[in-house]
Amino acid sequence: MLDVAELLRGASRVSAFCHENPDGDTLGAAIAIALAVERLGKEAEVVSVDPVPPFLAFLPRAAAVRRSPQLEPDIAVVVDAGELTRIGSVVDEAADWFARARIANIDHHVSNPGYGAAVWIEPEAAATCELVTLLLDELPVPIDAEIATALMAGIVQDTHTFSHPNATPRTLRVAARLVEAGAPLAAIHRAIYADKPFSTLALWGQMLAGVEQAADGRIVHASMTTEMLAATGEAPTAAEGFVDLLGSTRQADVTLLFKEVGPAETRVSVRTTERADAVTIAHAFGGGGHPRAAGCTLETSIAEARTLVVAEAERELARGDARGR
Repeated sequence: MLDVAELLRGASRVSAFCHENPDGDTLGAAIAIALAVERLGKEAEVVSVDPVPPFLAFLPRAAAVRRSPQLEPDIAVVVDAGELTRIGSVVDEAADWFARARIANIDHHVSNPGYGAAVWIEPEAAATCELVTLLLDELPVPIDAEIATALMAGIVQDTHTFSHPNATPRTLRVAARLVEAGAPLAAIHRAIYADKPFSTLALWGQMLAGVEQAADGRIVHASMTTEMLAATGEAPTAAEGFVDLLGSTRQADVTLLFKEVGPAETRVSVRTTERADAVTIAHAFGGGGHPRAAGCTLETSIAEARTLVVAEAERELARGDARGR
């Protein structure tokens, strides 16, 4: 952490990069860093190759997120991205920019290889926003209501409002600080998990209608196709939270959501209980994440992706059983 803090204190300009298909943790962390360094009199910007999803439009500064860096290169803070390539096409499109910038890597993915000039990776952290909250103490920057709201969004989303086992005593202490600073916890939870338009419910209904199981109910999986999106008028971001709904199935140790991007591209979200390792399943297809939550992308049809990933999940369950999980 101290190396990252030192890099930020010495910077004149800070560009905070989100991973592609941004969620609350990457956006919240990037926005909080940008706001914090601006409080120190520096220039800052938030960059995301993909748009801010509608359910996160309440975040401060969300409307000012850029698709590519506009500041002159100085410090690039990459947050919540297990690989630098996870921030998307901007890595190649702005290759000259990145060649002149110093990279700070802040993350909680166990699969992160540790790229960058300054690195802070804590897989035990529930969210990257948890780490950024602690980082601000080292700058030091007081946490106001705007910064607290951005950081709380990431913690709420990555812990499913403290219902996932990744929420530790430190996570709760950090969250309490953010509430004291003005983060509206109930409103953030509702924005992320409860305020669904009818079109989203219609999409979820189609996804639930096709839910399937394998391994005697220990694997539960569903699919979201482009046809479903077209029929309901929804965007892919409407799937947010659905995999957690699937995870409420009593017998399921592995929960999978297959999201069709195109005829030969499928994204997969993986959730597991302690009886299986989500990272192991995702890593078999070049993905990564956390032991209980991971993801990957397969360059194949959604039908083939289902066959391949379900088979790998069955193998992981068998490995876990053999180890006495």
